[in-house]
Amino acid sequence: MNRSPTLPAVGAPVRRRGRWLPLLLSGVAGAVVAAIAFGLVPLPGAKEPPADGGAVPAPAAPDPVVVTTVVAEPRPVERRVRTVGTLHGFEEIDVSPLVDGRVRRILHDVGDRVAPGDALLEIDDADVRLALREAERALELELAALGLSTPPDGSFDISRLPSVERAEIMERDAADTLERFRGLTESAAITKDQLQKAEVAYDAAVLDRKQRLLEAERVLAAVRHREAMLDSVRKRLADTVVAAPTIVVRTFAASGEQSPGEHAEARTYTVAERHVGEGEVVRAVPPTLLFRLVVEDVLKLRAAVPERHAAAVKQGQEVDLEVESLPGTRVTGRVVRVHPTIDTASRTFDVEVQVPNAAHLLKPGAFAKASILLGRRDDAVTVPEEALVRFAGVTKVFLVEGDRVRAVAVEPGERIDLPGDAGGHRLVEIPRGVPAGAVVVVTGHGQLADGSAVRVRGAAAEGGR
Repeated sequence: MNRSPTLPAVGAPVRRRGRWLPLLLSGVAGAVVAAIAFGLVPLPGAKEPPADGGAVPAPAAPDPVVVTTVVAEPRPVERRVRTVGTLHGFEEIDVSPLVDGRVRRILHDVGDRVAPGDALLEIDDADVRLALREAERALELELAALGLSTPPDGSFDISRLPSVERAEIMERDAADTLERFRGLTESAAITKDQLQKAEVAYDAAVLDRKQRLLEAERVLAAVRHREAMLDSVRKRLADTVVAAPTIVVRTFAASGEQSPGEHAEARTYTVAERHVGEGEVVRAVPPTLLFRLVVEDVLKLRAAVPERHAAAVKQGQEVDLEVESLPGTRVTGRVVRVHPTIDTASRTFDVEVQVPNAAHLLKPGAFAKASILLGRRDDAVTVPEEALVRFAGVTKVFLVEGDRVRAVAVEPGERIDLPGDAGGHRLVEIPRGVPAGAVVVVTGHGQLADGSAVRVRGAAAEGGR
């Protein structure tokens, strides 16, 4: 009897055949792992053991790394400290007036070169000239009291003045009268009252002479005072012309020491700034800034040097400068001052470099790169900069010894730019760890480790390439 297939009821869940597939695959994978573990199935790519049951051959050694090498050579090396700074005039002078007044005329402007004593500016002197005439008349008045027309010199004797001489004559006459009366007293020719009057007249004559001397000294002192006032007014009149001052430029000799022969007056100034115009009122107190003058014959470079070089930088050391306005021009100076203190904020100390500028090619305020020569070494071992390998803060080089390399940790020293090399390649001094004549790897060291086998492609050309 045939039975018709029974359809599932509406809403009943339908069984899916695919739910057993993951379980089946998991079981197969487990069987394969077990077979490999027991040696029933070989690993993919594994060589089958020899049929005779012999040993498995060892894996082949890696091929040597192909490298390029150079020989570490001794070369002369200069030890330098590099820094930057600003050029300043050897002296920068702010010029202010010594008298009050209105600017009448400006004689020089920015960029002009002036010599010491040259007039820069004139102040209206009308009031000062009036004061000068007044002082002259006051002096004449005092001189008239002495009976003089010109101020007396140091040999002048006030006892020769008419008033003093008259007082001396009166004193002598009173003294003679008193002496005569005393002689007549014994013969009773005069009375005691007449003798007393003669004594009083003599005392009065003495005091009158002293008074005349005091008055003469007072008048002479007044003359000296009027002379001083007249000199003061004359100076004020001279100060209405503001001139470039005369100063001493204290330069240094080649050794860095001050040389008395090089202490000379400034030959010229350059007007760097002008701060007033004609018609402007200027004051002596507080001083009005008129001009700023700069001595350009010699400049000063002020620069900061790291603290670690404090013991090496000394007075007299040679300094090479690079200035953007003079590309390719060698500018040299000399350390003339080393400041004794270190800035606690920047951990640097200041140095001052004297830079000759007779041709006035350098300008105050210019930025300059400075290289201070600390010393020279003629046999420093050098290698190309590309021979250095830096990793995790350690610098090392690889030395070829036979067919293998040895890694040596080093501390690079000075860097030397190769002359005429447009590729920017440089040599680096290796103070310790690499002897002269050692063979150093310059290319291929990215695949090297200490003890790696190498095959030298060929020595690099002279200079590290």
